[in-house]
Amino acid sequence: MNQAQYSAADFRKAREWVADCGGDLFPTFGSFEWFVRLHRDELLRSGELIVRRGSAGSLVGPNFDKVAIGILQRETAQQLTEPGA
Repeated sequence: MNQAQYSAADFRKAREWVADCGGDLFPTFGSFEWFVRLHRDELLRSGELIVRRGSAGSLVGPNFDKVAIGILQRETAQQLTEPGA
């Protein structure tokens, strides 16, 4: 888990984060949700995702984008090393 100490004010609703900061990485909330489904455990371990139940929706931390980019870069590098790539 991320050792940084955050306050509650450092976290944003995921839906708002996607609208303001998702850019081409997550052009829709659906693409964000798909990414979270695929990488949920790693995102939770990073401390940059807090899952809340019901209509409250998940929260993302201030470094969520850095964690997401790291995951995507790792996956891209893995694809380059796969046979037939």
